[in-house]
Amino acid sequence: MLNRFSVKGRMYLVILSIFFLFGLMLWFAVTNSHRVRDMGLDKTRAVMLADQKAKLQVATHTAAIAVGHAIEGVDDPQKKIEIIRRLVDDIRFEDDKSGYYFVYENTVNVVLPPAKEKQGKDFGENKDKNGVFYVRELMAQANKGGGFVQYVFPKPPANQDAAKLGYAEMIPGTRMWIGAGIYIDNIDAYVKALDAEINGQVRSSLTTMTVSAGTVFAVIISVILLIAFGIVRGLNNVVVNLRDIAQGEGDLTRRMEIVSNDEIGQLGRGFNIFIEKLQGIIKGVVANSMQVEGASNDLAKVARDM
Repeated sequence: MLNRFSVKGRMYLVILSIFFLFGLMLWFAVTNSHRVRDMGLDKTRAVMLADQKAKLQVATHTAAIAVGHAIEGVDDPQKKIEIIRRLVDDIRFEDDKSGYYFVYENTVNVVLPPAKEKQGKDFGENKDKNGVFYVRELMAQANKGGGFVQYVFPKPPANQDAAKLGYAEMIPGTRMWIGAGIYIDNIDAYVKALDAEINGQVRSSLTTMTVSAGTVFAVIISVILLIAFGIVRGLNNVVVNLRDIAQGEGDLTRRMEIVSNDEIGQLGRGFNIFIEKLQGIIKGVVANSMQVEGASNDLAKVARDM
C-alpha cells in the first residue's frame, strides 16, 4: 500500500501520525485530569458529609445525655422545659452560627432558640419544598434510637432555602426528643472552592505539558523533515543523472557530487563507479571500432591493388 506513495509522501504520513499521537495524548491527559478531579471532589464531599454526620451525632447524643441528667428527678413538666431551655438556648455551632439544638415532644416544639415565638406550636404538618415532613421524620428517627433526616430549610440571616442535615434522638427518661441540624451547603461551598483551585492547577499542568510536549514534537517533526528533504534531494540527484544518460545526450563525463556518507552517498559513489566503468567500456568500443575501420581501409586498398 505504501508503495503508492513517494518517499516525501511517506514522510508526511509519518508527520501526520505524530500529530495524531500528540492530539490523542492531549485528549487522554485532559480526560484523565477531569476524571481524577471529579473523583477527588466526590470523595471529599463524601468524607466531609460523613465527618459532619459523626460530629452532629456525637453533639446531639451528648446534649441528650446532659439534658436527661439535668432534669432527672424534676417532676414539674414546665420546670423541665425551663431547665432544657436554659441549657440549650445559647448554644450555637458552625462558623456562621447556623447550628443550634431544638427539642420536641412528639411534634410539638418545646425549645427553638432562634424563633422562640414558635415554641409550643405543633409542626407535625410542616414540610419542605420537596414534600418532606421533617419534624415527623426526625421524631421517627428518634424513636428508632437516633437517626438522620435530610431536608430543605430557610437559612439565616437571608432565610434562603438550603439543604440541611438533621439528627434526633430521645432524651433519656422523657417523651421528648432533641435534635440538631447543620446546613450542608457549607460542604458544597467548600467543594466548589476546591473545584476552582483544582481546575486552576489542572489548567496550569495541562498548559505546561502541552508546551513541553509540543516543543518536543516540533523538534521531532523538524528532524524528520530535514531527513526527508535530505533523502529526497539525494535521490532526485541520482534520478536526474540517470534520466540525462537515458534520455539526453549521454554525457558520460558527468559525476555526482558526494556530500554524505550515508546510503545516499554510497548510492552516489556506486553510480559514479558505474558511469566510470561504462565510460571505459564505451572508450574501448570506440577504440576497437577505429581499429576495425583501419583494417577495413587496408583490406579495401589491397582489394583495389589486386
